[in-house]
Amino acid sequence: MYTDFKLFDSARRLFDEIHERNVVTWTTMINSYVSAGNPFEALRMFNLMSEFELETPNPFTFSSALKACSLLGDLEMGKSIHKSILRGSLQCDTVLMNTLLDMYVKCRSLSDAREVFDAILSKNSSSWNTMIDGYAKEGQMDEAVNLFLQMPLPDTVSWNTVIAGFTSLGDSSKALEFVQMMHRHGVHLDQFTFPCVLKACGCLNMLRAGKENHCYVVKSGFGSCYISVSALVDVYGKCGEVGEAKALFDEYLLSSCGSTRHNLGVWNSMLSGYVLNNCNVNALELVSQIHKSGAGLDFYTFSSSLKVCINLLNFRLGLQTHALIVTSGYGLDYVVGSILVDFYARHGYVEDALGLFKRLPNKDMVAWTALISVCSQNGSSHLAFSLLRDMICLNLQVDHFVTSSVLKACSTLAGLGSGKQVHTYCIKCGYESEQITVTSIIDMYLKCGEIDDALTLFSGINERDTICWSGIIAGCGHNGRSKEALEYFNEMIKSGVKPNEVTYLGVLSACRHSGLVSEALLFFKCMVVEHEIEPKLEHYGCMVDLLGRAGYLKEAEKLLMSSPYQTDQTLWSSLLWACGIHGNAESGSRIARHLVSLSPGNPSVYVTLANVYASLGMWDDATEVRAVIKEMGSKEMGKSWIEVHS
Repeated sequence: MYTDFKLFDSARRLFDEIHERNVVTWTTMINSYVSAGNPFEALRMFNLMSEFELETPNPFTFSSALKACSLLGDLEMGKSIHKSILRGSLQCDTVLMNTLLDMYVKCRSLSDAREVFDAILSKNSSSWNTMIDGYAKEGQMDEAVNLFLQMPLPDTVSWNTVIAGFTSLGDSSKALEFVQMMHRHGVHLDQFTFPCVLKACGCLNMLRAGKENHCYVVKSGFGSCYISVSALVDVYGKCGEVGEAKALFDEYLLSSCGSTRHNLGVWNSMLSGYVLNNCNVNALELVSQIHKSGAGLDFYTFSSSLKVCINLLNFRLGLQTHALIVTSGYGLDYVVGSILVDFYARHGYVEDALGLFKRLPNKDMVAWTALISVCSQNGSSHLAFSLLRDMICLNLQVDHFVTSSVLKACSTLAGLGSGKQVHTYCIKCGYESEQITVTSIIDMYLKCGEIDDALTLFSGINERDTICWSGIIAGCGHNGRSKEALEYFNEMIKSGVKPNEVTYLGVLSACRHSGLVSEALLFFKCMVVEHEIEPKLEHYGCMVDLLGRAGYLKEAEKLLMSSPYQTDQTLWSSLLWACGIHGNAESGSRIARHLVSLSPGNPSVYVTLANVYASLGMWDDATEVRAVIKEMGSKEMGKSWIEVHS
C-alpha cells in the first residue's frame, strides 16, 4: 500500500520492522526501489536476499532485479541473474523471459538477446516486439524487418517499431512504404504512428502527403493531441509553409489544457520552423515568449536559439544565450555544446571554440565537423589536420564532409604531404567516388602545383559538375597551362554543363597569364550575352590588368569607366601600374591624380604612385610623393610563410 502511494520511506521503515520476511515482502521492497528510480538500492536488496539465502527468489523477484539491471545498464549483473533463472528451471515462464530479453536489449547486447528470444518456447507479441525494437534502435533494420516478416501476427506496436526505426535512420522513403503497407493490412494508425509519418513527409518535403495525413490525423481523433500537433507544425515548417504552421500553433495554444512540458514540444516545433525558414525575428520573439511563460527551456530550445544567433551573426545575443544555457545546466549537453562550438568558431573565436570542444564529455559528429570546417576556413589549418588525426585515433566515423574540409586546409597550406595522406585515407574509406571529395582532392593537388596528378584524377570522373569543371580550369590557368584551361572550358560547354561566375573567372585568369587579349574579350562578351552572367569586380580586374599589361591602355580605361566599379582603387592602381610598365607618363599622371582623388588618405595609393613615377623616370614627382608618405607614416613590412617538409 505504501509503495502504491509512492511513500517509499514509509515502506522501508515498515519492512525493517518485520522480523520474519518472506519472498513476497523482499520482492515488494525490491520492486518499490525500482519504481522509485533507485536501481542501486534495488540490486543491493536483491544481493542481500540472495547472499544470506534468506528466501529463494521467485519469477517476480528476478523480474524486478532484471528491471534494475536495465535501468543501470548492468550487463554483468543481468547475466548472473540469467544463470540463476536457468538453475531454477524458470525458463518456461514467458513473462520472466521477456523481462530478461528486455534487459539484454537495453544493455545493447543483441547477441545475448537473440539467444534468449530463440529459446522462448511460447513467444507472445511482447517477445517479438522487444527483439524487433532492439534491432531497430541499433540501426540493424535488415534484421528488424526479417524478424517482423516472420512474426505470426504483427500488431500496431510491431508496425510502429519498424516505422520509427526507419525514421530515426533518416530513411523516410522506407518508413512511408511501411506506413502504406500498414494501412493496406487494415491496421489502424495511432498517435505513435502519425508523428513518424509526418516526420518522414517533412524530411522528403512532401507537402501534399503531409496535408493528406493531416486530414487523417483529424479524422482519427488525434487532432488535439500535443504529439500530433507538434509533428504537424514541424512538417509544415519543413515544407516552407510557415503560415500554416503558425495557424496550427496558435489554435493549439488557445485550446490547450496540456502541461507546460507538452506545450514546450509544440513551441519547439514552431521555433524550428522559424529557424529553417530564416524567420529569425519571429524565432527570437517566440524564445522570449517561452522564457516568460516559466517553462524550462530544454536542449532543443537552446539549440534553435543558438542557430538564430548564428543566422543573424549576433555575437552579443549568442553570449547571452550561452549564459542562460550554463545557468540552466545544459552547458555540457553534446547537442547544445556542438552548436556552441560552431557559434564561437564562426565568429572567429577558434580558441574559445576549442576550449568548449575539449570540455564536452560526449562529442558528436556535429562538433567535430563544425570545428574542423571553421578551422579550415579561418586559416587554422594545422589544427584542422590535427583534429582529423584525433578522430581517426579514436576510431570515430570520418565522413567525406570532414575530409573535404581538411583537404581545403591542406590546399591553403600548400601542404602536399598532408594532402596525400588524406587522399590515401579517402581511398581506404571509399570516399574517392564522392563528388565533393574528389573535387577537393583535385583542388588540393592543383594548389600544391601537382597538376598532372589533378588531371589524372579529373579524367577518371564520369559525372562532372560546374564546381569540378571550374576547379580544373582555374588550376590549369594558375599553373601556366592556359591552353589546356581554354580547351577544358570548350569541352565543358559541349558537355552541356552551364558555367558560372567562378568558371569565367578561371577562364579570364588563364587568358591573363598567357596574354590572350582577343580570346579574353570574346569570353567576356559571351559571359554577358550568352550566359547572362553579370561580371563582378574580379572579372573586371582580370580584364583591366590583361589589357593594361598588353598595352591597350585606352581600352582598359574605357572598360573600367563603363563598369559599376569605376571608383574602385584596386582597378585604377592596376591601370596605373600598366602605365608605368609601358612608359606612358601622360596617362600615368592623369590616372594618378584620379586615384589620389578617390583615396586621398590611403598610404598604399601613394606608395604605388611613387613606384610608378620612379619607373617612368619622373624622379621629382617620386621624391615629392615619398615625402607625403613619410608624413602619413611608414608602411608595415609584408609577411609570408610556407610549410617546411623534412
